[in-house]
Amino acid sequence: MIEIALGTTELLAAAVGLVTGVVYTAVRAPIPAPNVLGGIFAIFGTFAGFVLVAAMRGQVLFG
Repeated sequence: MIEIALGTTELLAAAVGLVTGVVYTAVRAPIPAPNVLGGIFAIFGTFAGFVLVAAMRGQVLFG
């Protein structure tokens, strides 16, 4: 069973990502992530596909 939840780990990961983006931009370094919206959507789409297939198999638990 795959559990998908928004908890402490996800919130901490978002905070670390935000701080990383601020620091890299402040020192004018290239960010360690796709710097175009299409790249971000590709990552989101990959995760959404994973969730869709797992849900179709009855292996997802949202909570």
